[in-house]
Amino acid sequence: MEGHRGRCAARGVERLRSHASPDAGPGTEGGMVTSTRRWVSVLLAAALLIGACGAEDESTATDEGAAVDGGAEEPAPPEEALPEEEAEIEDSTAGVTDSTISIGVHAPETIGGIDIGDLLGLGDMTQLYWDTVNEAGGIHGRTVEVTLGDDGYDANAAQQACRDLIAKDLFFVSGTSGADQIITCANLATEVQMPYLSLGVAEAGLVDRPGYRAMTMTYDGMSELMAEYVLGELAEPETPVAMVRYNSPSSAGAQDAFTAKMDELGGNVVAADAVDKQGNANELTAECVKLANLGVEVVFMILVPTVSTQLARLCAEQGFTPQYVTVSNTLSCASEPPIGVPELNGCQSFSAVRVDVTDSPLAKEAMDAWAAAFPDREPPDDLVTFWGLFDIYREALEQMGPEPSRVKFLETLDSMQYDNGLANPIDFAGDKIGADSTIVIEATGEAPWERELVAEWTSSFG
Repeated sequence: MEGHRGRCAARGVERLRSHASPDAGPGTEGGMVTSTRRWVSVLLAAALLIGACGAEDESTATDEGAAVDGGAEEPAPPEEALPEEEAEIEDSTAGVTDSTISIGVHAPETIGGIDIGDLLGLGDMTQLYWDTVNEAGGIHGRTVEVTLGDDGYDANAAQQACRDLIAKDLFFVSGTSGADQIITCANLATEVQMPYLSLGVAEAGLVDRPGYRAMTMTYDGMSELMAEYVLGELAEPETPVAMVRYNSPSSAGAQDAFTAKMDELGGNVVAADAVDKQGNANELTAECVKLANLGVEVVFMILVPTVSTQLARLCAEQGFTPQYVTVSNTLSCASEPPIGVPELNGCQSFSAVRVDVTDSPLAKEAMDAWAAAFPDREPPDDLVTFWGLFDIYREALEQMGPEPSRVKFLETLDSMQYDNGLANPIDFAGDKIGADSTIVIEATGEAPWERELVAEWTSSFG
């Protein structure tokens, strides 16, 4: 009887193998979803196969048993149905009407009560992007309505701004910049089953949140990659290297990732320090003196952009001019003045958006739209960055189809493979982080202030 069951199962397995291989892989749009459904089908077929083999065995056993004592075995219990996969969040059409989709975006419009809206332009560029989408017909005939919240580039201010956004029962909320603000808002939004999207910042407290998605590499991922870049391009294993980060739990993961990878690769990290997030001149000067005395040649910074500038200037005053490197989603050491300064000339940065975008239709659309809407204002440094980010959101909304829901939106993001030629290519591949590659740019100290050193999207410098 066992030999018969084995032969039956073996024949069935061969039949199943011929149908198991997906004809759409992770490199094909929708391949992941198709593959998952196919494997569920295979598992169900396998259950039926085992049942069928069992039925043949039971028939044989009954016949054989009857010849001995006239008895028959109990029939096998029916196979239990496979449970359906539980949705990540409760599904909802909140924020959607027949004519509109309402979303929320928080950005720093003020810092310490000072209006910086015109300087950074985050609010204006956000509204302008979605106005452009609406003028082109919206999303399947629906107009996208954007509610902006001022997070003040501060976690406490972000908490109130995001509570106000969440109270409006929007389809999703997105952050723009600032790890502490993004973490604060992401936790508030996902607690009420609202999708939250952002550029990649920290991983702790975010990637485990149901409904959260990051569109770029996280600081943790970029910091590990930076260790490869430093040792592959800038330093020998024995070269003294230091890391300076802003003093917050949201940057601790990046430090751990960088120092661990440097240790794994045989690098020489002689200091890994945290400094006041807002910048303290005395503390930064002391840090410069310390690093100079240690003979540091490469300094990896994860700091607020203005503090990076402050650190470089104060170190230069001490005669300490190391090679600076950093990771960023928005303003980096390679930005034009006042963020970029002569003391940061030669600083190299990972970037989530291309610099040389003269041939990008999307970048041209951004510049033309800004010039038409604000003819007397220069476009913000990060106009192209956020135009590329919001275009990813638009593409997901489009691909979701004419019957939107929050779960369907997240599923669309997860299965989407999209490269708009501007931002990093998107492929979540079953993760909460949609990118695993970066380019490298360098501050040149003169217009156009930066240039691409590594123009191809790269996920390893090993």
